[in-house]
Amino acid sequence: MARAKRKTKSYSFLIIPEGKDATHNYTVKSWLIKALVLLLVAVIVLVGLGFSTYWKVASIALDYNRLKEENFELRSSLNRLSGIEADLKRIQKINKKIRNSLSGYVQLEEEGSTDSTVQKELTHAISNPAKSRVLFRSIPSLLPVDGFMTRGMLITDLRMQPHYGMDIAAPTGTPIKAAADGVVMFNDWSERSGYVLVIKHDYGFSTVYKHNQRNLVKQFEKVSRGQVIALLGGTGQVSSGPHLHFEIWKEKRPVDPMPYVGMPSKIKQ
Repeated sequence: MARAKRKTKSYSFLIIPEGKDATHNYTVKSWLIKALVLLLVAVIVLVGLGFSTYWKVASIALDYNRLKEENFELRSSLNRLSGIEADLKRIQKINKKIRNSLSGYVQLEEEGSTDSTVQKELTHAISNPAKSRVLFRSIPSLLPVDGFMTRGMLITDLRMQPHYGMDIAAPTGTPIKAAADGVVMFNDWSERSGYVLVIKHDYGFSTVYKHNQRNLVKQFEKVSRGQVIALLGGTGQVSSGPHLHFEIWKEKRPVDPMPYVGMPSKIKQ
């Protein structure tokens, strides 16, 4: 009859130093070895869970910061749009007073429905959070490139040739970004302005980008706000150096870009 196998109660370790007769014998209980192995496994599992938790928390923190920045940018844009709405109402009141004062003396054409339609869309979008983000991305509100502002909009001085936008000087090859969502309506070369892009946006807006070193988008291509669309250059006969000439047009009329996209961080003295 086979004898029952005895359980190992302890382990002995014999250490024999080289060149010495004396030996060292160490005895370790089996339960202690098992406990050490379990402790090592537990430490490895905890370290793994710690790394996993750290990356999840880091990812959540990055998403939070990104959403916080987008929220701040959206609030700033909405405040700017509220100002635009107030200006539009003021202009409509002035226009109405002028029409009333000229009634009977001059035959005036009736106002088109475009302005009133845009006004209704702006009012509805501002009061509707679901459409606020679409409005924010559709109206030019992003500075295409940062650098030195060398010249602003000038159309009132009859002694000088009109300047329908703002000039921003920066190193050649600096990325130029779309000021809002839209569709590229013009992408070609002009003798005076070099490589030119024209993007059509919603609510009657268009933006123009001149003197580009190279255009990176195609005609009729949809572009997103902040997308790199060209590289800054100094092409064209009227260019005095590397810069972007940027224009905003509203209902086929040029408007000052600064109230919409802000001012570059540096202004040439």
